[in-house]
Amino acid sequence: MIGTAPIFYRIPVTTALLEELATASYPKEETTVLRYIPPVPHQHRYRNDGMRPLDNRRIILQCFEAFKVAIVCLLSICLNVLP
Repeated sequence: MIGTAPIFYRIPVTTALLEELATASYPKEETTVLRYIPPVPHQHRYRNDGMRPLDNRRIILQCFEAFKVAIVCLLSICLNVLP
């Protein structure tokens, strides 16, 4: 591996999952984890190249920016505060 190759994961955290983690118990409900690999031009070389090629870097940084917007929106809804 030459560079950093970020992969995004979305894990729905439910109250039940938090309770199971707090008590160090095995979760009763299945948790589905979603994975998003940025759509870089040469997907087969992504793990090796990572952010090194400028094309990859542009796409990955766009994904980070979209993630940031989603998190700010989610937090403002959760905290009942409008940005």
